[in-house]
Amino acid sequence: MSESQDAIRAARAAINEAIARRDAEAIGAFFAPRYHVTTARSFQYDGKEACVRGWANMLSRGDESTHHNVPEEIHVNEGWGMAEEHGRWTGTVVTRTGPLAVEGVYAAKWQQTPEGWLLQAEIFTPLSIETVARSESRGSGGTLL
Repeated sequence: MSESQDAIRAARAAINEAIARRDAEAIGAFFAPRYHVTTARSFQYDGKEACVRGWANMLSRGDESTHHNVPEEIHVNEGWGMAEEHGRWTGTVVTRTGPLAVEGVYAAKWQQTPEGWLLQAEIFTPLSIETVARSESRGSGGTLL
């Protein structure tokens, strides 16, 4: 594994930890200024500030909201300072009718900057959605579902 792949995996681990701590600002520290996300429900957020607000909103919904990304592949173009990450994600989102367990796949575009590797874009695609009894929910975290 290359140093760049290790750095991106470390950044993803730090994002997962920030989600578990419910710290939207720490999540946003890994977003490029013009970051864009397409959420599992196909909501679109443009720009770092809007995305941090989206995370803060989701994290405020309660401790039942969770989110965790697991990188499976990271392809790096060292010459251009770009990388693509593919992986699987799991989460629990709190809805008006109760929590839903959701899992799927994601793709992330990274850019190497003087501050380190930052996310330019992410796309989350849900593959499985199930209703969860409240006593079965999965702890702390959050997602932009």
